[in-house]
Amino acid sequence: MRAFRAMVVANLKMTVRNRTALFWLLAFPIIFIVLFGYLFGSSNQTIDVGIAGAEVSPAASQVTKQLRQTDGFKVHTGSADDELAALKNGDRNVVIDFKPGTNGQQVTANLYWDQSDAQVGQISLMAVQQFLSQANAQLSQTPQVIGVQVQGVTAKDTRYIDFLVPGILAMSIMSNGLQMLSGVFVAYRERGILRRIRATPFPLISFISARIVTQVLVAVVQAFILLGIGKLLFNLRISGSLGSIVVMVVLGALAFLAMGFFVAAVSRNTEVADSLSNALAFPMMFLGGVFFPVDSAPAWLQPITKIIPLTYLANGLRDIMVNGAGLAHVWLPILVMLATGIISLLLSVRFFRWEARAV
Repeated sequence: MRAFRAMVVANLKMTVRNRTALFWLLAFPIIFIVLFGYLFGSSNQTIDVGIAGAEVSPAASQVTKQLRQTDGFKVHTGSADDELAALKNGDRNVVIDFKPGTNGQQVTANLYWDQSDAQVGQISLMAVQQFLSQANAQLSQTPQVIGVQVQGVTAKDTRYIDFLVPGILAMSIMSNGLQMLSGVFVAYRERGILRRIRATPFPLISFISARIVTQVLVAVVQAFILLGIGKLLFNLRISGSLGSIVVMVVLGALAFLAMGFFVAAVSRNTEVADSLSNALAFPMMFLGGVFFPVDSAPAWLQPITKIIPLTYLANGLRDIMVNGAGLAHVWLPILVMLATGIISLLLSVRFFRWEARAV
């Protein structure tokens, strides 16, 4: 046990002394947080409008269709309860709940708007009211076909920085495990370090376990540093427990460490390992919902985002940090992390080599 602790301490010292590794572990994700945080802040590019009861009358159906075709609006349809829940969760700016009017032609539009962010909420409300006023003018002069009633709702104020930081944290965990570990272990194999350790009394499994423990500890420390930077610079809001965040970070770190071992197992040299890890990491970085919601991706990309492990790690961290979810509510991201880790580990064992392959 003493030798194992010494190996973990040695690995930590090597990580701290490696300036390049420290840049990718800390400086690189911090740059993303600061850059995107100041560039985008809490602004919204489009107005998210939820519509319930679009089928209650031809006028409601026509308004829904026209609103979908209007630039600047993103329309979501569903039941009144679901859309109001989305509004309170910060996923909608305005909800229109159509109800039948006094006769077959008239309809009442109950407008619910997010008053937690007065500036964005009022702008969104005014835009929707103006649209409905124009729709009334097109449909009929008198009486008005669409009657409007307005009600404010205090929603959860989710800013872009609250969305961004969990994604950056997930990306950093992926890079820490997938890109860094793969190159390190291929270098160990090329230098004959694995072969020499195999000949010593110190078990190779302990050597590998020490590296895993080191990387997990680094991931946890990295998480606290990034959260601290977000809190210090942008007053990052964390609704969930730190314990749940740590559990999610550890599971994500183990999953991507296993992927890193797989890349190391199948790579002939460090150049191949770097190329393969980058080929896996960069698509996940841009399609895994790190910087923007995957819902905004084109329809043909949606199925791809759902098979990317980083998507589930980022969503799991966001559910905990933004929505205050417990571990029981993020069972799917946890299951995906476990499945990713187990499958990658089995593949790593299958293709593992002690020595570099002869050229």
